[in-house]
Amino acid sequence: MKLKKILFGVLLISIPALSADSLHGNNSKLSISLGYVQTTGNTETSTINIKSSYTYKTDSKRIYFDLNGLYGETNGKKTSESILSNLRLEKRFLPYFAFWDVHYYRNPFQAYEHSIGSGPGIGKYFFHTDRLYLTGSYYVYYVYNKLNQLSYFTNKQREKYFLHHVEERFRIKLLKSLKFKQKLIYKVSSRKSQDYFVYFETSLINNLTKNLALEISYTANYQNIPVGSKIKRLDTTFSTLIQFSF
Repeated sequence: MKLKKILFGVLLISIPALSADSLHGNNSKLSISLGYVQTTGNTETSTINIKSSYTYKTDSKRIYFDLNGLYGETNGKKTSESILSNLRLEKRFLPYFAFWDVHYYRNPFQAYEHSIGSGPGIGKYFFHTDRLYLTGSYYVYYVYNKLNQLSYFTNKQREKYFLHHVEERFRIKLLKSLKFKQKLIYKVSSRKSQDYFVYFETSLINNLTKNLALEISYTANYQNIPVGSKIKRLDTTFSTLIQFSF
């Protein structure tokens, strides 16, 4: 319950704060999504999740902030809990761009009490039109983890390492009101040989009105060497959400 209050509090506070300065212009966008989600892997649950995304852009600069929260209880027992957020500050030198990320992740069911990562990156726009968008990028984080069990790598509950990312993002407008999005990230850590992660996210978004859309999404999060022996390698999430954009 505490996590749900925090997530709703963050969203309620952010809406007026952002709208006061920038939401009246065409250079920014805020969206909030609420929907039904079904998870498999380290948790098996059906519950509600909430997402928020904010973008601010000028001719050469971008600010992106994404927040995704999930919490579930069954008969008073917690069955799922996760927070994923990312802040990206980007500078464009078309067709290239440089950026700095600040990343936060929490999922006690994967043993991550808190995971914080930050670092620079560089990427390239291969296509960037109203209909078609494709980018590739490389970035590296310095990561600090606080775990709720002993790590397979350090035999401690705290660990630090570097995490290298190769990322692909793709978006295409199939119809005037229908678009398809995909994100694929391959991550390799400095903890141990063959310690890598694969994150895949795909979604289909149907705009119902100017401000309202229906989103169906699927994500898969694979870790080749989990930090704990009882943790499954693959987590999947299937979501159906209603999205409201400002």
